[in-house]
Amino acid sequence: MAITNKVGPPVTGDDFYGRVEELAKAHQYLDTNHSLVLSAPRRIGKSSFAKRLIEDKKSVGWSCVYIDLEGVRTRDEFLQILINKFDKSGIWTEAVNSAGGIVTRILDGIKGIGPVKLDFSSKETSENLYSSLSEVIDHTKDTLIVIDELTLFLSVLGRNEDNNREAEFFLNWFRSLRQVSGSKIRWIFCGSVGLHNFTRMRNLSMTINDLVSFDFDALSEIEAKGLVKALANSENIPISDTVIDVFLGKLEWYIPYFIQLVFTNIKNSPGAREGVTDQMIESSINRLSRTEELSTWSERLSEYSRQEGGARLVLKRLSQSDNGLQEINFLLSILNI
Repeated sequence: MAITNKVGPPVTGDDFYGRVEELAKAHQYLDTNHSLVLSAPRRIGKSSFAKRLIEDKKSVGWSCVYIDLEGVRTRDEFLQILINKFDKSGIWTEAVNSAGGIVTRILDGIKGIGPVKLDFSSKETSENLYSSLSEVIDHTKDTLIVIDELTLFLSVLGRNEDNNREAEFFLNWFRSLRQVSGSKIRWIFCGSVGLHNFTRMRNLSMTINDLVSFDFDALSEIEAKGLVKALANSENIPISDTVIDVFLGKLEWYIPYFIQLVFTNIKNSPGAREGVTDQMIESSINRLSRTEELSTWSERLSEYSRQEGGARLVLKRLSQSDNGLQEINFLLSILNI
């Protein structure tokens, strides 16, 4: 089947392109009972990659869960989403059906007329709720659980409460699930706000020291060229190898989002059906530079809290300088980072 050009949302199935080496490496880790931290900049394709791993594992009989925490604001909202997703994926033990159990009550609320109101005012009550949930998760069968944007969720909680206390509670709870003896559950934590940086700043690195850091970057040049060709073929738009080289030379950073975004602009250019030219590429990139399509990176800087001001200063100076890394090192020395 032909690939379709989807700019922004995660892609699945035939729309997922490349990442052959990364997929093989990730499967090797998962098959040897390792859990992963997948941190990379926004729009680089982490969610698509994680969902592809889920597709692959489902095809060989694994139970799989994908939970996106972007937009989740409270503990009770998190708990209800978690239980709802786990219930649909069937990863409970028989104990979940016990009469009056907390999981049963929450499930009844989810399936009923409205959400259950949970009282988190007491630390003991809150921890008992999560302890009850831990006891009814089935660790005996191969399972992959992907938690997307955990760090973002913890950062949101920290705006209204003691950030360290909240973060420490959740990170230790997830660690306790990973430490169950003989567990066949593998975890992937992915997000655009790095989990390692988050824990290091709060002296909580010990809560994730059992996780494997999984490198995830832009596409290789070969895969980037292949993606451009696949997109052009799907739209019946002629593009030569020489023009593809110009295309990628302008981008420099070969992430699928950039490639798909620029290609969308190119295909709408007058004359594109007769063949893509260097000028079409130049014009498309110039148009994009004046739109809001790239604002997501600026918006996400706000999630770095105290580091936002320094980060914006570094970026502003870099945009005005041709000195590259020399300029970065100078600014970091001033900021004492």
